[in-house]
Amino acid sequence: MATVTASFQSFELMRKVSFTAIIPTATKSLYDPTPVKGGNGPLKTLYLLHGWDGNHEDWIQNSRIVKWATQYNIAVIMPAGENSFYVDHPNGDNYGRFIARELVEETRKLFHLSDKKEDTFIGGLSMGGYGALRNGYLYSETFGKVIALSSRVFKKHDPYHDLSEKGPINQRIWQLIGSKSYDDVPNDLDVYQLIEKCKDKPELFLACGTEDFLFRENRALHDWLKSKEIEHTYMEEPGEHNWTFWAESMVQALPWALEEDQTGQ
Repeated sequence: MATVTASFQSFELMRKVSFTAIIPTATKSLYDPTPVKGGNGPLKTLYLLHGWDGNHEDWIQNSRIVKWATQYNIAVIMPAGENSFYVDHPNGDNYGRFIARELVEETRKLFHLSDKKEDTFIGGLSMGGYGALRNGYLYSETFGKVIALSSRVFKKHDPYHDLSEKGPINQRIWQLIGSKSYDDVPNDLDVYQLIEKCKDKPELFLACGTEDFLFRENRALHDWLKSKEIEHTYMEEPGEHNWTFWAESMVQALPWALEEDQTGQ
């Protein structure tokens, strides 16, 4: 197992950007030479996004993602999202294209990763959950599965958030939609429209804690998906907007993505 923090010059963001990668090796460790599942073939890959106010080290610092990547023999690529919501910005910071195209292309050059859609997943929590939903469906030719945990869910006519209140998150959203009203959310930021219009829909794992301040919008998305008969996996359990719930969710989500028994405890 190798854990690597690297940077490269991004065309989409017009600067050097950092990411952390977990790359399984042929054996589990120096002290455990047992061959890992999958051998030396191209690795299945999860592009894993952090939340607001986080960075590319969040998942390693706050969860057992290295252990899980080793156990399931899956590469995990964790970029720095810089409070971007992982979308293209009016100022030219194309975080959506960076995450869904450039980062995928560059990491496939650097590491022995599968280039198949069915082996390429995107996931995240909170702001990163939105980034996974938005980019997973907008770039469905790249991602075969989406893992969205405690996600912020942008939609037109959002009844759950007051965009008129001044604050750092709302100010960033004002920049993205060019307005102080959710009535003006563009189609390419609206999760509902992106899912509905996507022809080759990725599989979806959606989870949120019942005490989470984002619970209502996640439950509403689940109910809408059911009403549209769009297949998905939904996990709703007691929990707040914190790493305890996200870690427990990922224990469920990784075997779901890899279609294996849930033995990641």
